[in-house]
Order: sequence, then C-alpha cells, then structure tokens
Amino acid sequence: MTAGRGQQTAAISLLVAMLSAGCVPRAQELRMDPMEFASTRTPDGVVVDVIDPEILFQEGTQAWEEKRWEDAVRKFGFILDRFPKSRFVRPALYNRGLALLSAPRPGEAARDFDEYLRLYPDDPDIADTLLKTGQAWQESGEWAKAVQVLTRRLALLPFSLLQEIETRSRLARALRMLGRYEESRDQVALVQAIADRNATRPEVQGSYFAAMASFEGAEAWHDLFTRIKFILPTDRMEKDLTDKATLFLKAQSEYLRTMRMRNVYWGVQAGIRMGRMYEEFYDDIMHAEVPTEFGKDELSVYMGELRRKARPLVAKAVAAYERNISLGKMYGARDEWLGDMAIRLARLRQILVESSGEE
Repeated sequence: MTAGRGQQTAAISLLVAMLSAGCVPRAQELRMDPMEFASTRTPDGVVVDVIDPEILFQEGTQAWEEKRWEDAVRKFGFILDRFPKSRFVRPALYNRGLALLSAPRPGEAARDFDEYLRLYPDDPDIADTLLKTGQAWQESGEWAKAVQVLTRRLALLPFSLLQEIETRSRLARALRMLGRYEESRDQVALVQAIADRNATRPEVQGSYFAAMASFEGAEAWHDLFTRIKFILPTDRMEKDLTDKATLFLKAQSEYLRTMRMRNVYWGVQAGIRMGRMYEEFYDDIMHAEVPTEFGKDELSVYMGELRRKARPLVAKAVAAYERNISLGKMYGARDEWLGDMAIRLARLRQILVESSGEE
C-alpha cells in the first residue's frame, strides 16, 4: 500500500468536520500531497501505518510509553528505512534499540546501539548508551563484547551511585561467564563495598543490581565447585572432597548474603541455587568412582553407605527448596522465577523415602 506526509491527518479531520457542518461549498476542491501507507502483518493481525516521519515518531514514542514494544520497533524502523535524512533518525535509532531491548530482542538492540555509538561518538549521553549497549550484549550472551563496552563505560566519569552498581554488576556477570573468576569477584567486592557504605540509603536497600552482584559472587564459587568430581585414587578423592567442601561453604556464604539483601528476585534465585548445590553435592558423591575390585555384594554395601552419608545433603536441599518456595510466594515471587524447583523437590523427597531404611 502507499503512505504519507505528516500533518495531513489533522487536515483530513478538519475537512470532514467542515463538510459535516456544511461549511464547504460542494464545488470546492482541497488538494493535498499524496499520503503513503504501509500494511504489516503482526501476531495481532494486519496493522496500517502512515509513512510520515513525524507521525511515526509520535506514534512510536506512544507505543514505547504504553509498553507496546513491537509496535515501537516497527514505527521507528520505518523512519530509519524510509527517511535516512530526517531529523528523527537519531532519536529513532536509539529508541528502537530501547524497544528491542525490552521486546526482548537484545542482539538486535545491541546492533542498534553499536550503530548509534559509531554515528554519534560525541553524543553528550554516551555514558548511558554504553551502559545500554553493554546490557544488550550481556543479555544476548555476547560476553566478550559486553566486557569491552562495560569496561569502556567504567572509564567515563562521573557516575551516579546506582549507575556504578549496575555497571559493575553486569561486568561481574560477563567476566564470570568468560571464566575470568578473579576479575569477576573483584567487581563483586567493589559493589559490596559500595552497598555497605550506603546501606541506609533507600535506593540501595533492596537494590536489584547490588543483590545481583552478590549472586554473581556466589555463582563464581559455585562454578568452581561444580567442576570437581570424585575420582580415584583415594588420596585424590580425599583432596577433592576437601576442596569441594571449601568451595561449597564460600558459595553458600554469598548466597546467604544475597538472600539478606531484601531483593525478592535475587533472593529467590539464591535460594534455588543453594538448594541446587546441595543436590549437586549428593549427585557427585553418588557418582564417585568405585574401586574396580568390588564384587556385587561389596558394591551394594558401598553404595548403601554412600547414600547414608549423603542423605543429610538431600535433607538440606529439600529444606532449602521448601523454605524458598514458601518465602518466594509470601513476597510475591512469580512462578517462572521458581523454575523447575517443584520437580527437583519431588525427586529429592523420593530419595529421602527410598533411603530412609538405610539411615
């Protein structure tokens, strides 16, 4: 279809009103520039847009404010595709990135923000754009790109308190996902120090990103804990058990800190991961290498003894999951935040039942 010039909509409305009121002679002609329209098939049906940069920008902004992300993406996209020299191109590019980030389509958002940084390197709000770009790369799993952009953001001053907490927390996650654990924990420690110094400030209490940093600190230890498997010979297995227990305690400490920070989302996630860690410890013990010289009867006795020794871990995992489900629901946690916790809880309860005779 075809679409159009900006202020025509108001003119058409005025003409209709005049005709209805009998104010326009029948022979009078009103000439206007041709209007162009575009039809797009969406999940909600076919939509028609007036292809005029000013109208599109106004409607895109309204769609953004009403959280109609895909509508905003489409309307800002028309400006970028059809009117490359329009004064609306610059804000449309940035705003489409924001809409894509919320859609969520973070990979596409990151490309828009990258293009914005390339075209407008002297933008006075470049610090905010860098943070949004880092967020988009992080949420799309492009960890190396996220580290590069977020590190660049850290080099720019000044920082507001919350901006620094968010930037360092996102950087901690990206570094951890790259296996750069020491650097990740450095960022976590800086955020924790900032949060502790400002603990009485309302914006820090229950802060999403301050809690996220503590969660990432726990996850760094948890990642290392998960890597250790129990392998013969016995002296190595004893060392692995000591190392795994040490990492377990470090991760648990950080998860508990996260749960004390009064952010519901990260508190729930910390509780889930702590329960998962007990569960993993149990599974690793039960899948430890077995001496090859064991016969069938010896193996049966050995596995029964392992289950008896590992049973307290299962009981602790059950308690952690049950407590977390209860507290999560009490504080309004969404069901999707709880993931497959109910399934895991059912499995662990069954293990407790089956092993009760061995206690």
